[in-house]
Amino acid sequence: MSDTSRLAQFYRQPEIYITLPGSQFYPEGTLELSATGEIPVYPMTAKDDIAIKTPDALISGEAVVQVISSCIPSITDPWQMPATDVDFALIAIRIASFGDEMELEYTCSNEECGEEFKVGVNLNQYIEHLGNIDISYEATLINYGDLKIHIKPLTYFDLSLIQRRSFEEQRAMEAASQMEELSEEEKQQAYQVILNNLTELNITSITSGVQGIELPDGEVVTKKEEIVDFVNNTSVKLYRKITDAITTIRETTDLKPIDAQCPECKNSMEVPLLFDYANFFV
Repeated sequence: MSDTSRLAQFYRQPEIYITLPGSQFYPEGTLELSATGEIPVYPMTAKDDIAIKTPDALISGEAVVQVISSCIPSITDPWQMPATDVDFALIAIRIASFGDEMELEYTCSNEECGEEFKVGVNLNQYIEHLGNIDISYEATLINYGDLKIHIKPLTYFDLSLIQRRSFEEQRAMEAASQMEELSEEEKQQAYQVILNNLTELNITSITSGVQGIELPDGEVVTKKEEIVDFVNNTSVKLYRKITDAITTIRETTDLKPIDAQCPECKNSMEVPLLFDYANFFV
């Protein structure tokens, strides 16, 4: 028996147990639930701490996937988890690693003040609130004539891909505007290509939120290409209904703002829970 195996009993242990808000949306084989529906959360390792502070890994999403895989092994494929569960999972990991109290820095919203101050936040309130959310079946279903459109949150993979592509297109737009060697006509052509790409990206984000389309005979169409063609050839009315349904699901897990008061001028304000992953785990 090696020295390492003799120390195994002293390895990190679960610190808390959580119930995922979007557990019903995990593809088969990507989430291992206990009989109670709760899953264990382990504290981060030194390797996890380095990963979450690596800019390139954060941009690609790899750092978040690595940390969730390490600290919540019950989520066997974090890329396929609902994007609506990611912040919740990371808050749980933060609590398991550093405790439920954290300080956030803000600037007073009173323009005549501008004081920078810190606000203490108890993260347990977010775990309790989000852990009790139940996304109803009605919220994920759109009746459209003889069809039933089944909606789901975007996966973390879909969201990461869309965010990266959107960032790349925005950079391309900025680069085209600064190319002095291009004529105005060439710039307009470049802009049109970028706008077409952004439109396609928007369609992709919507179709990624469609789990399937149920036909009158009960058959459910889940093939991505068919769903994309359908969305491209349906009415704007249905398109907006799908968009609204996806937004509603996302908003159910939005992090509520914090009530704060500036210690200098006593200005009361609501401030967001700033979720900068690199700083969140400091």
